[in-house]
Amino acid sequence: MNKKGDIKSKFIFYFRIISFIFLFNCVEVNAKPIFEDNKIQLKTSYLESRQELKDYILDTGDILNIDFPNSPELSKSFRIDEQGEIYFQRIKETYVRGLTVNELRELLIKRYDEFLINPEINITIKVFKPIRVAINGEVRNPGLIKFNAFSASNLVEFKKNNSFSNLNSSSESYSQGEQLSLNNPNGIDQDSSNISEVRRNTDYVTTITNAINKAGGLTSYSDLGRVEVLRDIPLGKGGGKKKAIVNLNPVLNGIDSEMDLRLFDGDKIFIPRLKERDLSIIPRSILSGLTPKFISVSVTGKIQTPGTVRIPIEGSMSDIMNISGPRKPLSGKVFLIRYEKDGTLIRRNINYSASALPGSKKNPFLVDGDIITVKESLFGRSTSAITTITEPFIGIYAAKELIDSF
Repeated sequence: MNKKGDIKSKFIFYFRIISFIFLFNCVEVNAKPIFEDNKIQLKTSYLESRQELKDYILDTGDILNIDFPNSPELSKSFRIDEQGEIYFQRIKETYVRGLTVNELRELLIKRYDEFLINPEINITIKVFKPIRVAINGEVRNPGLIKFNAFSASNLVEFKKNNSFSNLNSSSESYSQGEQLSLNNPNGIDQDSSNISEVRRNTDYVTTITNAINKAGGLTSYSDLGRVEVLRDIPLGKGGGKKKAIVNLNPVLNGIDSEMDLRLFDGDKIFIPRLKERDLSIIPRSILSGLTPKFISVSVTGKIQTPGTVRIPIEGSMSDIMNISGPRKPLSGKVFLIRYEKDGTLIRRNINYSASALPGSKKNPFLVDGDIITVKESLFGRSTSAITTITEPFIGIYAAKELIDSF
């Protein structure tokens, strides 16, 4: 019995081991497909250039790294001067303004062909020139906006200060033909030491959202669904202009969009007007970084604390009075000085009422740069005039009384 019992025990023991091994293998086999299904298969095409800068036009201020792999003594950095030229060894002054990088590369290969055997040239933009962009329509401060030059050192410092780990180099390398289409974009150049408040994946380039922010932000009538961008066409493609209509509503909702185009020098942006006012635009644009939270307004005259005051965007005159007030005794009407969107200067008396609805004639909304003066009342001016006239006689009378007392 003991021998049979031992055999039975051993049989049960080995049976459990075999069952455990079988079940473990089944779980492992079933688990593999689950993990394999979650793998992302990346293709080598992911590494290909996005070809965003084919239409980037070279001009004064651009600094190029030009590499001659077979003639390293010719390789160096070149700055495009005020005449739009670069001085090269052997071929001397060369006019490059208006060319794209690929056009310049092809022309240099032809020029150096008489000096070098099968010349090979690679060009990298080391520093992008400052750019000027015109923005008009439904923004708070339309006009010409300038963005500083942008270089690799700016990007490194920005990356260091903001702890971003996935930024690419600011330099763009060019070999064969590469084109940025307005309909398939992403960034443009520079934004240098002053990175805009808009924080997106394109923080290291200047985009439409950067321009909107620098123009003071949106209004309640801004139509971001039909933003127009007008851009120069390179000389090699015939010159002239091309226009794109882009939809930036996803950006207004806090979503990064490929339609947030990279801007080039000379670009023109127009934001059309909605037929009806949309009160949700301002709060959404503030949250998404398109519109600054505050504006600056100057207040002077018969007010308790004159000076420059920051108030919320679309703040009204009552906000200024609450912050800088109260008004001094004998104060009169309120005077507003403002530059309109078309550049004209207005001077307007405001019959201010603290109880009036914000945005009404008696309590208007204010814009960045407004100047407000609290004037003296007629009675106050009369009192001042009387004081000015009588003050010398009071002084003479006081002096006579003093002499007579002796």
